[in-house]
Amino acid sequence: MFAQKNKNISILSLTVDLLLLLISFFLAKQTIFNWEIPDKILYNGLILAWLIVWAIVGLKSGLYDVPRIIQMHRVFTKNTRAFLIFGFISTGLIFIGTNYKFSRSFVLATLLTFFVLMIIWRMALTYWLKYTRRKGNKESRIVMVGMNKNVTSLIKKIYVNPSYGFNILGVFTDAKITEEIKDYYKGNLSEVFAFFEENTIDEIIVSLPYSQSKLINDLFQYADNNMIRVRVIPEFSEYLSQVFTIDYVQNIPVMKLRKEPLQSLSNRFIKRIFDLVFSLAVIILIFSWLFPIIAIIIKLTSKGPVFFSQLRTGRDGESFKCLKFRSMEVNEDSDSKQATKGDKRITKFGAFMRKTSIDELPQIINVLINNMSLVGPRPHMLKHTEEYRVLVDKFMVRHFAKPGVTGWAQINGFRGETKFVKDMANRAEADIWYIENWSFFLDIKIICITAWSMFFKKDENAF
Repeated sequence: MFAQKNKNISILSLTVDLLLLLISFFLAKQTIFNWEIPDKILYNGLILAWLIVWAIVGLKSGLYDVPRIIQMHRVFTKNTRAFLIFGFISTGLIFIGTNYKFSRSFVLATLLTFFVLMIIWRMALTYWLKYTRRKGNKESRIVMVGMNKNVTSLIKKIYVNPSYGFNILGVFTDAKITEEIKDYYKGNLSEVFAFFEENTIDEIIVSLPYSQSKLINDLFQYADNNMIRVRVIPEFSEYLSQVFTIDYVQNIPVMKLRKEPLQSLSNRFIKRIFDLVFSLAVIILIFSWLFPIIAIIIKLTSKGPVFFSQLRTGRDGESFKCLKFRSMEVNEDSDSKQATKGDKRITKFGAFMRKTSIDELPQIINVLINNMSLVGPRPHMLKHTEEYRVLVDKFMVRHFAKPGVTGWAQINGFRGETKFVKDMANRAEADIWYIENWSFFLDIKIICITAWSMFFKKDENAF
């Protein structure tokens, strides 16, 4: 019954999407052409092709799957990504394959209208699913076998949340019963199969130690023979403090202790293309006139070079020359001593540059030559890398990624002087989170927040 309802929702969602695309087409037709399309055969062929392409993209992107655990921001991101793919494919086919025979304004109006209508519909559908589940539509009947802190956490955060529609029929464990699960406890491990025989179950959640391998295999066998799905929470995951993934080599599971989206060639390609386009645009449109002005001011207000170059730690621990506008008087401590509040080495114009992060702008050149990325962990001087690799747990993990002009740590307030070890630990933790959760849209978000902060937000740590 659960599978059939999900199928019906998927079909409904796809059907509504196609109707919205048709509506967008006719609205653009009325707005741009006042119903008088210049070439009916050509434009009718376009909408037919659009409907087919969207159906394929939507199905391949998993837009019509109906997961139990639904989060609004993930729904928005997933649908936006699918729309961008659809837009690139359709516009590419239109303007390359048909020699510019379609009106650009018509195509743009149709696509933008469809995006807005589709997102509104998807958000409404998501809200409706959560609402019906909160009303008691608990269709997924689960039994939990085994108990540890991860299982307890999932019960508290997920399985008892009415928005997700789970119904916990029972928990079986030989461990001590806690307050969180006492209402669901049905017996010890030896009683689980008798419970199965008396109840209808959709899914079994297993979290048992290796010493219970016979029971685990018996549970798998029972589930297979009775059309029950199984999920396994590795018992050892209780002792891991980070996200891990499992790959298969010759059917042998191999655990990876960290998810790294940027290990994917396609993701690295997307990030690099964006870095190149953005850095070239900034250099041509802004640096061509801004750099000479800043250079003249630096020369007029203090003695020394315009640029400051320093060896810093980059990706995979390799050092590179990081560029900045010189914001201090020339001094012998620049490679060993951090800037501090009220630092007498900082020039008057240098103080302004550091407050607004203008001194970091030359690092766009580092981005262009591939030493750095626009977004990533901020690079540290070599001396600090050697110090903090000993003092801060997992500090060197941040060097799995290319360093950035700005980063997740910086927009969350972890920038500037690190007076205490915990300050650097917080920065490293934020950098590792970024590495494990990278996405193109996350980079865009970080860049937008950084730009906003440069002009409109006073940062107490910028000095």
